[in-house]
Amino acid sequence: MTAPRFGIPLSGREQALLELMSEGLTFHLAGKALNPPADERTARRTLANAYVKLGAENLPHAILLACRAGVLDGRPRRHGDHAGYAAHARAEEEPCDACVEGERAYRAEQRRARRAAKAA
Repeated sequence: MTAPRFGIPLSGREQALLELMSEGLTFHLAGKALNPPADERTARRTLANAYVKLGAENLPHAILLACRAGVLDGRPRRHGDHAGYAAHARAEEEPCDACVEGERAYRAEQRRARRAAKAA
């Protein structure tokens, strides 16, 4: 994981909460989605710690800085295409079959485009 702006890495819980909040969840719902679950007050406190580490003033600013630092992908996670494969790789997990096939198709299309450009 890339270190945030001030060099203090986010904890796994802070990063997970920031990812959930970037998807539009409320503090209440994001706290419940954590493992182990947290109440809204704890979620707010955890995210406040992430703000300090990132040097952010509010949630949108924290999300922007986390994306720039490489902590968050910044794109919605999809399956079955190149972006889905990249999301798996970024999370350091084994890609699903649909994403592997999507990556193969993406690379084949890139090869076809390069060959067509050379032939032209």
